[in-house]
Order: sequence, then C-alpha cells, then structure tokens
Amino acid sequence: MAQKKPGLFKLLETIIIILVSILIITNLLYIKDACSTKQCIMTNVLTIILLVWATAFWLVVIKHSDKK
Repeated sequence: MAQKKPGLFKLLETIIIILVSILIITNLLYIKDACSTKQCIMTNVLTIILLVWATAFWLVVIKHSDKK
C-alpha cells in the first residue's frame, strides 16, 4: 500500500523549493548588478547549477524512497 506523505513533509518540501528559488534569484541579481569579472560570473552560474541539481536530486530520492 502506498502511504501518503505527512503534511509536515509536504510543507518542508515547499519551504525548500521556495528557499532554493530565492537563492537562485539572488544569484541572478548579483550577476546582473555586481559581477564585473569572469570569475564572479562563473562562480554564481555554477552555484545556480549546483542548487538546481541538488534540489532535483533530493526530489528524485524522495519520490523513489516511497517505492519498495
């Protein structure tokens, strides 16, 4: 039988996605306004990629952890 995710877990998932979105937006704004070197831009772009990858990995692990 498939168990439903508790409401608290769903809330945690939503909060993490919101926080990751805020971090990505912050990095994009920083690139636009404050980065003047190639190293700065590269660091922020790689940070965005890492955030997206970590969030996607976490969501896939959680999705497949319910299956047996």
